[in-house]
Amino acid sequence: MMTGKMKLLITESENFSENAILELKKHFEVEVANLFSEEELVEKIKTVDVLFIRLRFKLSKEILIQTSSLKYILTATTGLDHINVDYFQENGGTVISLKGEADFLGTIPSTAEHTWGLLLALMKKIPNAFADVKSGNWNRDNFKGNNLKDKKIGILGLGRVGKQVAKFAEAFQMEVRYFDVQPIESHFEKFNTPNDLFAWSDIISIHIPYTVENEKYIDKELLNNCKSSAILINTSRGKIWDETVVAEFLKENKIKAIATDVLFDEYNDSVSKNPLVQLANLNYDIIITPHIAGATFESMTMTEDFIVTKFLNTLKSN
Repeated sequence: MMTGKMKLLITESENFSENAILELKKHFEVEVANLFSEEELVEKIKTVDVLFIRLRFKLSKEILIQTSSLKYILTATTGLDHINVDYFQENGGTVISLKGEADFLGTIPSTAEHTWGLLLALMKKIPNAFADVKSGNWNRDNFKGNNLKDKKIGILGLGRVGKQVAKFAEAFQMEVRYFDVQPIESHFEKFNTPNDLFAWSDIISIHIPYTVENEKYIDKELLNNCKSSAILINTSRGKIWDETVVAEFLKENKIKAIATDVLFDEYNDSVSKNPLVQLANLNYDIIITPHIAGATFESMTMTEDFIVTKFLNTLKSN
């Protein structure tokens, strides 16, 4: 494995796996950085062979075109919408990611746990109650919530995360059903269409992967099936649903509440102009977190170690 002279840049070093760094240093000239601006990134990647990124930057064609030496992009993520994969691969590059690593990913609970945290926070009105207490109030009557027991939860996409969420739901004695385009062995009842799932559910938890075909999968036609009391949770990708339509349904009381860990355009500096963020600032029943569902210390260490091993094995086989 002739990698001794290859240069590798880690773009976001904070809490990066120490074992992963030590292993990489055995084979590469490693620069461990913590970059915050696109200008810094562009300057750095001009001379590197391997780039290990998280989700701070979007590697667009405009950025990738400025490097002629970059051969590999490593990313400890399943989604790849932060990389122009087509352009990079067309120009001879290789992306090493967690996509398709179902067995390994089944050991990572962080996204499912975050999903459940968002759901509990919505149902129990925890953020609003806490904010009110911090203002010096103690208003028990203003923040009555709802139980999860006996509620109907619909899982859109019974993959790795969807299955974990379904197990949590069972533990809370909820009714669980799902829809998935793939044939899946499960004891849960499957709906034949997403329309049926949305019509049945009190809570809809979204876990389908982002693809070009899935962009705005959750649109007005699908949302028209929802109960006015429905709650939607999205810890998948922001491009899975039409944010403008979701915002309209909230404003018109056609759905009750949403919690999301993702936005349609997370790399836009104008987050404050996002329709869901604007409604949250108007005190609609919304919780938004900045794409942190998978970002636990434990999961990031595990996934970074896995990507390093996968990368080194890829080099050995070439």
